[in-house]
Amino acid sequence: MRHGLIALALVLPAAVLGGCHRGSPAAAPAPQAAALPLLPMARLYSDNGGGIQDSVRMVVRDQSSLEQVWKQATAGQSSPPPLPAVDFSREMVLVVGAGRKTPEDQIHVDSVAVRKVAGAGGKTEEAMAAIVRTLEGCRRFRADAYPVEIVRVRRFTGPVVFEERQDRATDCK
Repeated sequence: MRHGLIALALVLPAAVLGGCHRGSPAAAPAPQAAALPLLPMARLYSDNGGGIQDSVRMVVRDQSSLEQVWKQATAGQSSPPPLPAVDFSREMVLVVGAGRKTPEDQIHVDSVAVRKVAGAGGKTEEAMAAIVRTLEGCRRFRADAYPVEIVRVRRFTGPVVFEERQDRATDCK
């Protein structure tokens, strides 16, 4: 009988612990870093004049690429603004375009964060997440517009993912 009690004393805690684990939910994923809003000075260019007419999400990491994008983005301006100075050793540029919209529609990169994401082969890797917010206006105007925004962010050598958010204007009648 004494051996039976010892065996029960060894088996019972293992059974209780094992049973408790089976019924519990999977461990919660680690919290993601909060996205930091971009400061107004991060916005290099915003327009809807049609210099870039495609829906685009682009990362620019060098001067020559910025020169090409800037020339295209500002092509509709009668007096294009000068190319801004960007220190590509510490910074990079994100370009977002909404494609064909109306003059009331807008697109903005409103925040960025570095997060863990599932990469190729199921491996976890760090990526910069850029939150892109598209605002749909009230459709009062029937003209075409092509919203685009170019912003400066800190340099990140890994992948960049664009997370889309869509809102509708609330003051429509």
